[in-house]
Amino acid sequence: MISTDNRPLTGPGDQLPGLVGLVGAPRSFAALHLGVRFGVELATFVSLGYWGASASAPVGVRVFLVIVAPLAAIVAWSRLLAPRAPRRLTGLAALFVELSIFAAATAALVSSGRGLAGVIYGSVAMLNSFLTRALGQYAPKNGAPAQQGRP
Repeated sequence: MISTDNRPLTGPGDQLPGLVGLVGAPRSFAALHLGVRFGVELATFVSLGYWGASASAPVGVRVFLVIVAPLAAIVAWSRLLAPRAPRRLTGLAALFVELSIFAAATAALVSSGRGLAGVIYGSVAMLNSFLTRALGQYAPKNGAPAQQGRP
């Protein structure tokens, strides 16, 4: 929107919450980044399930791994990293746990014979983790949205 004196109007609707590091970032970029983040999280669980399904083990063991491997990552994510997690980690501890989960999914893909997919996934996941923090989109510990970046 443009004001009567040709200055762009910016309001709360022009930015997504949490763009502290990138003041004035367009809403579409912030939404795209959060969409990629959600996709990375889903790909993590799919990768772990694929690893379980492709394991060279008896069928019963593979079924067990298909269920337990993604479930373990989901429980860890929801208990330690989710915005409303009861024991939410912040700072370097959160980054370490997040990257550890992503590394496990990357290793799962590589060991399943999907090396290129593992490298691509791991690269996108790592970049997304660091970009999330650089943009200020990692919500504070209380579960509220990250600050708007304005006084």
